[in-house]
Amino acid sequence: MESQTVRRVRLLKHPGSERRASTRFPLNLEVRYTAAGSRAPVEGGSGRTIDMSSSGLSFTADRPLPTGVKLEVSIDWPALLDGGVQLQLVASGVVVRSSGAVIALRIERHEFRTRRVGLQVVPRGPRPPAYWPLRRQGRSIG
Repeated sequence: MESQTVRRVRLLKHPGSERRASTRFPLNLEVRYTAAGSRAPVEGGSGRTIDMSSSGLSFTADRPLPTGVKLEVSIDWPALLDGGVQLQLVASGVVVRSSGAVIALRIERHEFRTRRVGLQVVPRGPRPPAYWPLRRQGRSIG
């Protein structure tokens, strides 16, 4: 009996269409990034997103970046958690393509973080004595 090799292939929905594994969504949001090379100090910059998926991000940077450099990017997410908590998407990855200031990043890790925005610290007055709730008619008990 002959041995057969079974190989699974993914067929494209439409021939000639996009070959990326993840769907890209157009987004125009501010992005901040930091880059750390093995011999170079940490560099930072900013730009605007073009599109993104769960595995990649395309954005314009304020200067060209070399392929192979590792980046950590942060994006203020437009949706609020529970209607009031601002989120920040933090992702790290590697620049896989660079054409002038347009950068393609392969995302290796990502997470959402909460941000405290607009909260004010209200100074407290002097703390009441420990027996404060036990005061009655102007006299303290204790």
